[in-house]
Parts: sequence; C-alpha cells; structure tokens
Amino acid sequence: MYKKLSIKILLTFVLIFFSGASITHENIQHNISASSGDKCVEPTEIMRAQHHIFVKHQSHETVVKGIRTKKYSLNNCIDCHIKPTSNGTYPSVKSEEHFCTGCHIAAAAQVECFDCHASKPFKKVAKQKQGSLKK
Repeated sequence: MYKKLSIKILLTFVLIFFSGASITHENIQHNISASSGDKCVEPTEIMRAQHHIFVKHQSHETVVKGIRTKKYSLNNCIDCHIKPTSNGTYPSVKSEEHFCTGCHIAAAAQVECFDCHASKPFKKVAKQKQGSLKK
C-alpha cells in the first residue's frame, strides 16, 4: 500500500516539476505585431507569466466591488490582441489562430474567460459588419 502511494506521489511531483516550461509560455509565437508589444499594460515577460492573475483580480474588482478600470480589462486585451485572419474575419476562440487559445493549447490550460465574455473585439466586428452591409 505504501509503495503504491509513494509511486503516485513521485509521479505527481515529476509531472509538476517537468511541466513548468509549458506554463511560462516560453518559445510560443504570438500573432501580435512587435509594435503592439510596447503598448501593453505590463512588460511581455510579466504578462506571459501573470496575465491570469491580473484578469482574475480585475474580474473580482468588477463583479464583487463594482470597480471598473481599463488597465487589466479583458475587453482591452481582446481589442489589442485579437487580430483578423487573412480573409478579414476574426478567428474563433476554438481556433489556434486565436491569440489566447493558441497559447492555452500549447500550455495545456483551459480558457474559461470566453464562457461569459466575447472572444472578438466588439467595436471592430461591428464596424466590419456595417461595412459589409453598405456594399
């Protein structure tokens, strides 16, 4: 019995220890232009490692306390990071072309933000729809 428990603990430790590289988002290409990187609310290294903390904190501040700010707003992230594909449409949140999903698939992490939030820039999509109506 102790032998099986020891093996399970050892396997859990090994999995946690060796999965660190996938969690840090290192060596993952992003579909964002280099010029956009200097406009982000935090340096790239910090955002890659801690964006989930910022988004969760922002969510708590907004939902629980009613405090809305733009700095770590998910809408702000979406407006900047979600870029149209070559045919002019925005990628689905289920597609690897989606900025968030591409990294989360590589890191084996689930994206739950879009269960409630839009995964595409609202203002840009609205303008795109208006332009297609005029034609």
